[in-house]
Amino acid sequence: MYNVELSATSQKFLKKLPRKQTEIILNKLQSIKSDPFHYVMRLKGTQLWKLRIGVYRAELDVLIKGKTIFVVRIGHRRNIYKQ
Repeated sequence: MYNVELSATSQKFLKKLPRKQTEIILNKLQSIKSDPFHYVMRLKGTQLWKLRIGVYRAELDVLIKGKTIFVVRIGHRRNIYKQ
């Protein structure tokens, strides 16, 4: 099992969302703890992975040795890749 950690940017974004959307995103992040590589895809040109959560995307850094999934950013799919 992997541990899930949220960056300050991710936490700030989740606070802006309605409670229902926040719960959906957090539940999805909890559900990938057992096998994260089954649900994520590698982002081209970077060391990060992406997770689809409805219209939102999460950029993840999966640390295999530390068994940690670090959520770098969460955002709407039209905005997340522009930064």
